[in-house]
Amino acid sequence: MPTYTFKSKDTDKEWEDTMSYTKLDEYYIEHNCEQVFYTMQQVVSHTGDVQSKTDDGFKDRMKEIHKTAGHFSQMYKGNTKDHQTRAMDKMPFKENK
Repeated sequence: MPTYTFKSKDTDKEWEDTMSYTKLDEYYIEHNCEQVFYTMQQVVSHTGDVQSKTDDGFKDRMKEIHKTAGHFSQMYKGNTKDHQTRAMDKMPFKENK
């Protein structure tokens, strides 16, 4: 549970208390106090994307895997029309009799 810093509205006395977030509103009324913030809350985030953070060795290995897997793999990077054309080329040809 988080620890909060409070300040009394009557005496300006400050103290800390640990409680769940759901109990805060009740606590304010019961103790006639307000919450004190000395620092801003830190927000964790990232910038960029996974592709820009991968090293060249990983990218080279993925190219090797793609060459071995061929264009029917999930990693195929061509357009849909090209993929369908190549798929048709691989299908056995049946002659009409």
